[in-house]
Amino acid sequence: MMLLRSMFRAREALQARRAAGDEPRPLLDHLEELRRTLLRMLGVLLAAMLLCFFLTPQIMHFLSRPVEQIRLQQEREALPEGMPLHDWLAAKRLAEVLPALSPEARDALLARQSARVREAARCVALLRAAALLPEAEQTDYLRDVLAQPQQADELTLALSLHASGALLRPAQQDEQIRLMGAFQPAEAFMLSVNLAFFAGLILSFPVQLRLLLGFIIPGLKPNERRLLYRCVAWGCLLFIAGCAFAYLAVLPRVLGFFYNYGAQMGIQNDWRIGYYLSFAAKLVLTFGAIFELPVLVLPLIKLNILTYDLMKRTRATAFVACFAAALLLAPSPDPGTMFLMALPMYLLYELCVLFARRQKRRRQRAAA
Repeated sequence: MMLLRSMFRAREALQARRAAGDEPRPLLDHLEELRRTLLRMLGVLLAAMLLCFFLTPQIMHFLSRPVEQIRLQQEREALPEGMPLHDWLAAKRLAEVLPALSPEARDALLARQSARVREAARCVALLRAAALLPEAEQTDYLRDVLAQPQQADELTLALSLHASGALLRPAQQDEQIRLMGAFQPAEAFMLSVNLAFFAGLILSFPVQLRLLLGFIIPGLKPNERRLLYRCVAWGCLLFIAGCAFAYLAVLPRVLGFFYNYGAQMGIQNDWRIGYYLSFAAKLVLTFGAIFELPVLVLPLIKLNILTYDLMKRTRATAFVACFAAALLLAPSPDPGTMFLMALPMYLLYELCVLFARRQKRRRQRAAA
């Protein structure tokens, strides 16, 4: 209630400049206008959610891509130099289906594969057989099986794959990350609703911001209206930049940290799709909100509520506050993720300090 009263007093001060001598409006009038604004924002959010609900398969594929990238990165790092990832995955798939085929079908399938894939598929079967032996005997087993002179290239490939620790898990299903799992009849539908909510919130953010600022700052003059439009435009750009930064830079690092930590503990990463998508969406929205710092601070600087001298004195406090907020908000406890969250916050604060200095010089020139 105290926050609402403070906001209403700020609105009265701005309205007083528009019409001098106006009596302060009753609190109920402010609450009624707030109710209408919230209803408009809710209507915009519901419309965006309805649109995103029909696009949930595409949105789900988009958010699930970092998990697939982690799996492929693990496969790629375990391959020797010169072995393409797509050839290795094709060889594992080929090795899985060959034993069930007749000789004629097997020869027909092998004839349609490249020489590298055929050679790697034979190595997959031998490496899986060698894994059943003690580690000290595995290399000798490969040398005994591939002892013929015409098998020298195949032996070289098998030894290099064995030395690099190539992952031999089946290509059709990942043994380390199982993502698409629903354990309740309505879980898939509720997942679509939750996903539509987060996506609709991101999609409707420009309109939501415009409606909210339109309520807080009524009766705008032309220069104030231009300031509002600039805040909305920059707010949208910064929000999109924050979401993109979280999706491209932070989310893969966080997932990699949890993946490696679970693997080191011997724990299978059985990630439920609902929990994962909720985690990813909240992470993206958190960074989008963090990048909105200039939109909240710059209008206060423009209205001379925040000054350059004040922001300069509190620079050290802001630095500590950014890292404290990152410590509380970071989804992963590793220092790298916290740094990726705290650094943009502090850089945006420094950007606001530069803007405050520019405004101070403008006012000094105007006063002179």
